[in-house]
Formats: sequence, C-alpha cells, structure tokens
Amino acid sequence: MVKTVVLLAKPGGPTTGVGRYVAALQQGLQPQAVTFVRLAPTIPPLPPACYTWLQGLNLDVRTFLTNYPVWAAYPPADLYHITSQNLASLLLFRRPPGRVVITVHDIIPYIVRKNPHLSGYRTWADRFFDRLAMLGLARADLLLADSTYTKQTLIDHLGLNPTKIKVVFIGIDQTRFCPQAIPADFRERYGLPAGRPYLLFVGSEDPRKNLGTLLEAFALLLPRFPNAILIKAGAVHFREQATKLRHQAQALGLAANVIFLEHLPDEDIPILYNLADLLVLPSLLEGFGLPALEAMACGTPVIAANASSLPEIVGEAGILFDPHKPAALATVLEQLLGDPEKQRLLSLAGLARAQTFTLAHQANQTWAAYTEAFGSES
Repeated sequence: MVKTVVLLAKPGGPTTGVGRYVAALQQGLQPQAVTFVRLAPTIPPLPPACYTWLQGLNLDVRTFLTNYPVWAAYPPADLYHITSQNLASLLLFRRPPGRVVITVHDIIPYIVRKNPHLSGYRTWADRFFDRLAMLGLARADLLLADSTYTKQTLIDHLGLNPTKIKVVFIGIDQTRFCPQAIPADFRERYGLPAGRPYLLFVGSEDPRKNLGTLLEAFALLLPRFPNAILIKAGAVHFREQATKLRHQAQALGLAANVIFLEHLPDEDIPILYNLADLLVLPSLLEGFGLPALEAMACGTPVIAANASSLPEIVGEAGILFDPHKPAALATVLEQLLGDPEKQRLLSLAGLARAQTFTLAHQANQTWAAYTEAFGSES
C-alpha cells in the first residue's frame, strides 16, 4: 500500500505552475492519510574542477542542475513522484530506491528540436540534458500525462509503452479562478479603462505560442473595432522573440492597441481574466493549455487553436480555429465581439466545463493511478 510519497520538485513556491501542482496534490490527497515529503534535487558532489569547467561554458551550474538534475538524496518512501518531466534525468544517474511515478506536462521542446522556427533550446546543454530527461522517462514505473495528446506524444515520439501511461487532467483552484468584480484601482494601475473590448493572451512569447498570427488577426480586426485592446500577459522568457513581437506590432500599426504586461503579480491574473471580453490561445502546441481552463472558470469566453491538446480541454465550451490562418481568427473575433449573446452563452458553457477540472478530481485520479499500479503490492 502507498503510505509515504516523496514529491520531487525543483525549489519554488506555489506561484509557479509546477509549484501549484505540487501544493494541490498535497492538499487533495490529505483524505487518503498519505504522508508527503517534498524534496528538491541537489548539486552532485563533483570535484571543484568540474564546476569551474562548467562555469567557463557560461552555464549557471546551480540553476541548470536544478532544472535537469543528476543528483538527489532520497529518504525512505513507498513511492517517489517526480513532478515534472525535465527532472527525469535523475533516473539515469541516481534513481530512487523504490517505485517511481513521473508527471509529464509535455515533451514539446523535444518534439520541435529540429524545427529552427519553434525550437526553444538556447544552448547545446539544453538540448543534451533534455534528451537525457526523455531517456529517463522510460525508466519510470508509471507516467501521468496531463492530456490524451501528451500521452500520444510519449508513444509516438519516445516509443513508450501505453499501458504505463495514465491520463490525469490538471485541476485548478476554483475559489481563485472564478467570476469576480474588477476593482477600480486595478484598471487604474494597468491603464485599462472600461468600455473598450479587451482580448487577452496569457503565457510566454515562446514561438510555438504563435503570437505572430494573433497580431496579424488583430490587425485585420481593428478596422471594425478600432478601440479594441489586445493584452499579452506574462513574464518574458524568450527575449529575442519578445522584441520581434513588439516590432511586428509596431509594423502592423498596433502600437497603441497592444499592451505587454510583463510584470503581473500572481494574484492579479484571475482579475485580468475577468476583465477580458475574450481569451485567445493561438498555440500550435500545448501539453494542456492551462490559460484556457483558467479563463473558462472565470466565465471568460475562450477562442483556441484547433491543435494539440486544446480541443480536448476546451471541448464544445469554446470556439476553435485554424492557427495557421489569421483571417479565420479575425473572422471569429469579429463575430464574437459583435454578438454579446453568443459571448454570454460561451461564458456559461465555459463555467460548466471548468467545473469538471477540479483539484479534487485531479487528486482522486492521481490516487487511483497510484493504487491501480501499486496498491496491491506490499
């Protein structure tokens, strides 16, 4: 029986996506009387000369070996749950002494590694260690995939055994992501006056997010809705791509209608969803698509790309479009902004669908996966 679980995650509080995932598991599985121990990878005991050599390659060694670890000191436990796929590199160097579960949010960097337009690898080390993590996934006893799409990528791209992969959808805190009023000081702080149509994108400027297509579609929309505002919310992770997007917005004549919110406190994100008239998610590749779910839980209508995991998350509660066709997206945006009743119906449908993605359901499905795989073992 599973009585003690080590949750292995890199350091960080509940403000990160994985941090929230770990906190939700601990809270949701409390009724099962499981003892949880949270553990972070450690820096391996290498000779000092090795670290000197690595620093000479312009690598932040401590940060890098936390993201792609090779070492950890494991306490005794019935189960070791590695909470993100990139940490699977551990299994090649220092495997836990018991049964191992790994949550796979996505393997998109590996999938697009040969595509110069979509690859997010910055250095040879990113590429090398991500490959090690992919090899490590095969050494787990059980994999939990965030979506059916992610499960299929593990089968198609890594050749993993489908019987060892269970789909467990992510849940969200629906006391946090829910319909709520917009405080007046929020609008003042971010310069977002009432009475204007707001389109929202939440996430990074990773090339696979396809923000260039969204900007092109927005340019086609503006003649019909000249006071519309597009908000891109999220910290910059790809500086070169962020600069390119700003230049594109300027070249399209959108500078006055596009707002980049790079420094947004975590507590303001649900309010921003509530302020927006529409959430637009044009991604070519998503392992899950959390912003779509968060927006639906806030009652914000969702328009998402008909690609990767997004159709299975949004279902019939949003509108799907071809992410390669800016004109198709512009048409959908124009139709929705001009039809308040359609927006209201999508809002209601999204709220209902979001209720099926709860933290309790995520915890119950995780526990079911544990017990199905290991519950009868001594």
